[in-house]
Amino acid sequence: MRKILFVLLLIPTLILSACYSSNEASINDLPVTKLTGSFSIDVNDLTQIVGDADYVFVAEVTDEVETLYKHPVTIETENGPKEVSDPYTKYAIQVVDNIKGKLKNNKKFDILKAGGISQDKESIVLYENDELLQVGKYYILAAYAQPDGSLLVSGPNSSSALTEMGKSKIVSSKEYKEYKEAFKNEMKSERKRFKSSHEM
Repeated sequence: MRKILFVLLLIPTLILSACYSSNEASINDLPVTKLTGSFSIDVNDLTQIVGDADYVFVAEVTDEVETLYKHPVTIETENGPKEVSDPYTKYAIQVVDNIKGKLKNNKKFDILKAGGISQDKESIVLYENDELLQVGKYYILAAYAQPDGSLLVSGPNSSSALTEMGKSKIVSSKEYKEYKEAFKNEMKSERKRFKSSHEM
């Protein structure tokens, strides 16, 4: 009786594990659809990236929360009209160090990253020279405060993955020093700016 009960309890676990592994594999196998955009700054110039952003900081990604779909439009396809929306991936992060601006350290909050799995689940949509964030990794992020106080990370070179872990190693890394230097020489753009609700 115990063997039968154990087997019956084990079957759902195995099915869920198989579904999870299959889902993870399929996400990694999706083709990437690259977005191109017209930007008011040179997205290959770090002094302009830092100058245009409201906040530049080092953060650990602690969780991938969900994918949101915004700005729906209807397009014509060979199979008829189809509604498509822009994906935005919501992540939970924890700020390790501020380079520009003063966000709360060591407190988890959510940010939005432009890009993610398309609504039809057939591709990953990203700007050129951009990548989705990975849980457990550290990044230098250039973020824009939104009218509601939330933060958006958007566009080419808006996030830079770090190989170092731990604050002392990160602040002595080459990438961190490059951003600090860019902040000293930032080319601040003129635009309407908002304040994050996650400031100190």
